[in-house]
Amino acid sequence: MQAGVETFREAFLEALLTGEERAAEITVREAMEAGYEEETISEQIIAPALFTVGDMWGKGLVSVADEHMATQISLRVLALQRAAFERGRERQGREVVLAAVEGEQHVVGLEMAENLLDHSGFEVRNLGANVPLQALTAYIARRRPHVVGLTVTMPDSAALLDLTIDEISRAAPGVCVLVGGSGVPRGMQESERVARASLTEAVEKVDWLLVKPWLN
Repeated sequence: MQAGVETFREAFLEALLTGEERAAEITVREAMEAGYEEETISEQIIAPALFTVGDMWGKGLVSVADEHMATQISLRVLALQRAAFERGRERQGREVVLAAVEGEQHVVGLEMAENLLDHSGFEVRNLGANVPLQALTAYIARRRPHVVGLTVTMPDSAALLDLTIDEISRAAPGVCVLVGGSGVPRGMQESERVARASLTEAVEKVDWLLVKPWLN
């Protein structure tokens, strides 16, 4: 059940009154994840809470220092919110195909990555466990996704990782590849179009591949 805007407004006000910037950021992020648009968050959560603090200052219920702190927190959160919505808009239409390398049966991490990327605004297609190399490359050649995410944990599938990356590059030149899982060789080097990531880094690394920092 979606939390009402009043719940988020009260939580944001509490964060302002206690000077907890982190709590304010978390409240806004949770409102975004609940599906509220940027305008709604700004006009119905942040602005009313800040107005309440100003009203309390006018009545002598909080100090001028408290009011200034609340204003600074709100301005920083607004900037972070704006940047987050801009990233979300940039991610729309960016397709990420996830697959377990041929022979790989462990896909819990892949499914968690799917949720993270999907909630971050990417269009995600998860092909699941043990995807034959020929089928994978044929699919990628046809779909031409922006990024292919591979998972490897088992020795047999890890041994196929380099070959899989090479065949993806042949099938769809320009497609970026992100690899993860305990089977990724520790010495694996990242390149312009290939990156490795832990689960918590998945969104950040997909963004990195798409921004193509080596071209800047």
